[in-house]
Amino acid sequence: MADIVSIGEALIDFLSIDKGVPIEETTGFTIAPGGAPANVAAAVAKLGGSSGFIGKVGDDAFGRMIKNTLASSGVDTSQLILDPDVNTTLAFISVKENNEPDFLFYRKHCGADLALNGDEIDEGYILESKILHYGALSFTGEPLRTATLRAIEIARGAKKILSYDPNLRPSLWDNLEIAKDEMIGGLQYADIVKITEDELEFLTGTTNLLKGTNIIIKYGPRIVIVTRGARSSFFNNGDVTVEIPAIEVETVDTTGAGDAFVGGILLKVLERLKKDLPIYTMTEEEVREIINFAHCCGAITVQRKGVIPALPTLDEVSSFMKTRF
Repeated sequence: MADIVSIGEALIDFLSIDKGVPIEETTGFTIAPGGAPANVAAAVAKLGGSSGFIGKVGDDAFGRMIKNTLASSGVDTSQLILDPDVNTTLAFISVKENNEPDFLFYRKHCGADLALNGDEIDEGYILESKILHYGALSFTGEPLRTATLRAIEIARGAKKILSYDPNLRPSLWDNLEIAKDEMIGGLQYADIVKITEDELEFLTGTTNLLKGTNIIIKYGPRIVIVTRGARSSFFNNGDVTVEIPAIEVETVDTTGAGDAFVGGILLKVLERLKKDLPIYTMTEEEVREIINFAHCCGAITVQRKGVIPALPTLDEVSSFMKTRF
């Protein structure tokens, strides 16, 4: 059984071999397993934590590649279903001139991740865990949406910690109004939320970090962390609010940096949980320690190509931190 369990999409990323161009101008791709919840599970495992993944891929070459990659990273894949009736979801990604990723998904009407059913959720697996992590893409279609809500219901009933990434991918929604409603709906179940600056503005209508995170907290989360790329991260738990500068590095590929960050946060939350330390009340010094660790996870990741192969080990993070702090 795993301490930290992710549920949602696992897919194959087709990564442009060209930097600074949109997808339509790329000349070729390399392939790598990805999907935000799967990446988070891999991030935790590579840092030495106990993680598992709940989801569905096709019983095809890509699906087997995903399972093998997660397993080799240390993720428990016992709850990853290979279904012969659906195709593994694909995502095509390029890095634009502003270093932001450009996405094109092959998922609608055929993506295996959407085919996860509620009756395929192993209740005991969630009950044995300590943290359940989910993302907004789980709410983009059925039956994955209902399956995710069932997993959330099980976790909440057992008083597990719930972590949420309101990951906005406009092309995967019928319209942005539905996206906003569903993403806000996901907030009400969460204890910890990692959100980007753009997503914060989308959901709250403000770019003010304090005002925006206070709005998010009113929906129910106990901790909100806003990631601001190469600039900083902003933490708010309703008591301590602090903005912590990011770590300056030369960027190769930003894809997966947020997932590496989340993995670092969840590992530190798990450590506090195992030491019987409070999760939602911390000193500013404790907050800075956790965020700096997560920043290092992200900083190492963006210096490498791909996602799961780029995620750091604990030794790599420890060594990196010694050079920066």
